[in-house]
Amino acid sequence: MRVVLRLHGAPAWLHRAQAGLAAPEPTREEKFRSLLNVALGTPYYADRHRTSQILAAEDLCHLPITPLRDLFDRRDSFTNPKALHYRAAFQPPFASREIAVCGTKLALPKGARQIEGLTLAQLHLSQTTMLAATPAALRRLCAAIEARALALPQLSDAIVVLGSLWDGMLLPGERDMLWRCFGVPIFEQWLGLDGERLAWECEAHLSLHLDPRAAEMELDDGELIATSWFARSTPVLRLATGWRGEIRWADCPCGHSGPMLSSLETLRPQEAGLALAAIAG
Repeated sequence: MRVVLRLHGAPAWLHRAQAGLAAPEPTREEKFRSLLNVALGTPYYADRHRTSQILAAEDLCHLPITPLRDLFDRRDSFTNPKALHYRAAFQPPFASREIAVCGTKLALPKGARQIEGLTLAQLHLSQTTMLAATPAALRRLCAAIEARALALPQLSDAIVVLGSLWDGMLLPGERDMLWRCFGVPIFEQWLGLDGERLAWECEAHLSLHLDPRAAEMELDDGELIATSWFARSTPVLRLATGWRGEIRWADCPCGHSGPMLSSLETLRPQEAGLALAAIAG
């Protein structure tokens, strides 16, 4: 049986990495053991059968895949109430004079501001030069712009799409919709369950860069299986994401080398249908 050392709080390397500071890269064994510790503090993984599987596992690949339906149906059971809360930081693709973030709560860089509840009055005729928002928030903003209820005359730098398992992702054709409404470059990001950035789009706009320090990505019959090393409040082991994609190692024109995620699409067509209905409405 594998003995797991329970840790109090989060390791120092995690705090520094999430804050964007240089830190010694922990070994895979250290990241694996640390994540198992916080997972065992959740009701879901504290189940006797799952605990036995965790204690017997020598590596991540020895653990069973967690069904996405379990996460959606039993979200609270995946929360570790004793985990040290840490709000993940929004990482803009480049510096911008005034950044606004809508639809999700993240630690913001200096000068950025959070728009609570998507208050159009706070955005209308604002000085926002870069707007980051969830796909659902962006759909509502596009509807407001087309209805001439919203204007963003200073928006000149970028739209950052903050996709996640909770908030979904862009649907086919929606990048064109964003371009028509905002007329600025679009950058997609994929956030983890605690808001941590797992993948991001660079200025080459070829695909998403995956951060192997932040997450372990696998493919199971084409479906992406994700494990975030940084998740503490909501640690999920080998989560079936409900998304299909391709992972390849490449040298990007932006100068970054490493794993890249492309051809990302949902395996839940009913969710896509609801989103399209919301746009039409």
